Amino acid sequence: MQKTIIIFFGPPGSGKGTQAELLAKKTDWQKISTGDLLRSEVAAKTKLGKLADKYLKTGKLVPDRFIVEMVDNSLKKKSSGFIFDGYPRNLKQLKDLLLMFKKRIKKSAPIYAIEIAVSDKEVKQRLGQRRMCACGKVYHLLYNSPINEGICDICGGKLFTRNDDKPKVISHRLKVYHHDGQAVLDYWRVLGKLIKINGEQPIAKIHNDIMEKLRELKVI
Repeated sequence: MQKTIIIFFGPPGSGKGTQAELLAKKTDWQKISTGDLLRSEVAAKTKLGKLADKYLKTGKLVPDRFIVEMVDNSLKKKSSGFIFDGYPRNLKQLKDLLLMFKKRIKKSAPIYAIEIAVSDKEVKQRLGQRRMCACGKVYHLLYNSPINEGICDICGGKLFTRNDDKPKVISHRLKVYHHDGQAVLDYWRVLGKLIKINGEQPIAKIHNDIMEKLRELKVI
């Protein structure tokens, strides 16, 4: 069976995860997020999950070999398409993924990368204004603020700023994204497989732009 591959890219806070989820719901394609895969393996207490959890608890990066195994297992599942959310992030991961494609995906399969383009200024505003609650609810002080300042609407808990959303950390994350991600984007651009979407629009408009591009390419 022919399988379609869509790979989402974008800086932190670009909304690529949201767009990947919307496309998955619209198409029924399997969404692959390494973060989701890790959490699932850890929750299920699989052999891989137990090994990965040791790294996560100490704040260390999970070795690429674990990520490759999880992604490869996902590609074995029956689906007419796969949507990658934020993976691969660098050239090493790209090479790993291409080797998996060689083994699991037909050469004729349509593969496209979608870049959700958002400026650094916009990223800093989005993430800097984001607040979270321990219950998991996420707020944004400009676009989705709580009814009572600093208090979660759901559980009444006190809202906080994630470490990842602090100014110095945001700047570092952007630096890493531009340094590591540019080569990956260039790879797909040279192949004529990169679709660039303006990410500084309403969520529904971004989704519609993506669907329109995919229809033009006869992917959906």
